[in-house]
Amino acid sequence: MAGQNLTNGPHVLSLQHNCRLVLFTDEAPIWNTNATATANPNADCYLALTQRGQLVVRHRVHYALWSSVPRSKKGKYALVLDAKGRIAVYGYRRWSTSNSNGFGGPDETYEETPADECVLHSGHRLSAGEKLRYKEYELGFWKCNLVINHTKSGRWLWQTNTKAAPAPVPAPKPSQSDCYLELENSGELKVKNGGQQLWSSNKRTDSGRHVAVLRFDGRLAVYGPLVWANVRMDDSMAIGSYDAVGSHFSAFI
Repeated sequence: MAGQNLTNGPHVLSLQHNCRLVLFTDEAPIWNTNATATANPNADCYLALTQRGQLVVRHRVHYALWSSVPRSKKGKYALVLDAKGRIAVYGYRRWSTSNSNGFGGPDETYEETPADECVLHSGHRLSAGEKLRYKEYELGFWKCNLVINHTKSGRWLWQTNTKAAPAPVPAPKPSQSDCYLELENSGELKVKNGGQQLWSSNKRTDSGRHVAVLRFDGRLAVYGPLVWANVRMDDSMAIGSYDAVGSHFSAFI
């Protein structure tokens, strides 16, 4: 709705009261839709992400002031504001975990690493000790087992049931730090321990940019490929650049 913001560090996506969608970095406008409801500075407008992958600014419910791209295939899409100040739509949804009511957690506790990000981009990895987090849900490793944890109850809602295989003697035993989650450009998620694959989502799609999102309901879902972005995406997210990218997930359907 008008007056509401999506924020990621110094980057703010804001729908103004005149219905113009504006992206700010360090309080300076860097992009906007250049469409306003000029007849009423306090117009009743809102931003919607449709089932066809369109971002639409609407005025008085049905009147479209601006839209991002021609309609795509019907499905569930995701809007992401990343750490570089880019807004992008990914979809449709290709894969999702099927969370249970909760597994019992481990008998021993483990160290938590604070995190605010809930998005993993294709070509990047989530290493042991790192987490994706959305409100009371966390995605992270427990001894090479990738789990979704409900922090309020301490229950595991989903897990890969993976563990690191012992290395042959005299090689040292793999440590937890060798395990990581990787999202490939095909949209497939893989858990690996060094060069050994331990688990896969077994869901490949069209090659391109994808995102894995820890959703509001505690499920991990993959969206892609990229449908639209406000700027041309560079190669900083290409395979070979494996650090987790901090992004904020704003909307999905």
